[in-house]
Amino acid sequence: MSTQLIDLNGDLRRLKDEGYNISIVSGNLVIKGIPYVNKDKNILFGTIYCPLTLSGEKTVPPQDHTVRFMGEHPCNQFGTESNSFVNSAQQHTLTTDIIGAYYFSSKPQNGSYPDFYTKMTRYIELLSAPAKSIDPSVSAQNFEYESYSDSSVFKYPDTNTARAGLSHLSERIKDQKIAIVGLGGTGSFVLDFVSKTPVKQISLFDGDQMFNHNAFRIPGTMTLDELAKKPSKVSYFKEKYEKFRDGIIDHDVYIDESNVVLLDGHDFVFIAIDKAEAKKVMIEHLMASKIPFVDLGMGISVVNNSLRGTIRKTLITPEDCSYLDKIAMGKTADEDIYSQNIQISELNALNAILGILAWKKLNGFYLSEDISYNSIFIIDEEEIKNEA
Repeated sequence: MSTQLIDLNGDLRRLKDEGYNISIVSGNLVIKGIPYVNKDKNILFGTIYCPLTLSGEKTVPPQDHTVRFMGEHPCNQFGTESNSFVNSAQQHTLTTDIIGAYYFSSKPQNGSYPDFYTKMTRYIELLSAPAKSIDPSVSAQNFEYESYSDSSVFKYPDTNTARAGLSHLSERIKDQKIAIVGLGGTGSFVLDFVSKTPVKQISLFDGDQMFNHNAFRIPGTMTLDELAKKPSKVSYFKEKYEKFRDGIIDHDVYIDESNVVLLDGHDFVFIAIDKAEAKKVMIEHLMASKIPFVDLGMGISVVNNSLRGTIRKTLITPEDCSYLDKIAMGKTADEDIYSQNIQISELNALNAILGILAWKKLNGFYLSEDISYNSIFIIDEEEIKNEA
């Protein structure tokens, strides 16, 4: 009945079509998720409601110009209470979940509102303006406000996910602990992509330092002062990404027999090292521990003064290790074409993307009828060959 009533009336349907969180509850028009500012200058989200005036199933102009508000006392962007439209503090119970705390009154110049769209958007504008001056991305329209203020690993709200309406998908990986072994070109891009997801923890493993050549194949840029300090890779990236999010743990070590147990307790592992023999210990341990992982690698060579070669992603899970033989894990592999160590940032980024897609598909973030466990991108043909 509520949906039917909304669709039958132009003013209500317009509120719905423009993305407002509108509902009809106990004869009242209710709009949730309206951003406003409280006395601590925090952006919160409130609810306004008022009685619907109907003639049969058709709305008529609102009887008055007031609404009730569920939330704290609204303030301007500086935390000063707004009193121009706050008539009084009045508790009013609509339902057990919707309890008004304030009574608002903003009378239009002509004395009345012509319809409920005009009335409600006026109050939304009054409440939202201070919040938008702090964060222009917040909105009462098409915005997942529930996730905006949630406790999060991020230093500031993820409005990108909220605006795209993807918070429910991100929940699938929210509590995961991710390990990245190797922070060279490919591993650093893996970190960049994973850091923008709400995973609980990102463990970094690499025993190397940052040098000039690293700066040319990682996301972002390094300054001369940063290079002069010769930081370890894990400490450098931890410092960079801790400005953005929490949950980054650095391990300034190479994984070997003595410390492979450090990978225990992780939900997924990205292997992005270029030493084939060094992979053997960790891969055997991950398989025995039933921890899924993806191994990333590339083989690039110079042919006729141009680069050619392949980029590979191999996914191994407790349920499927069919393509384990695609991962080189011996001394001879370290002596082959990859030992030239030809890496270009866009190839590193593409290699990382293949790994990220595999991880997210495994968790249902991306729709996939068949998960591709092994993928080879052939550079000169610009073709990806997938093996499910």
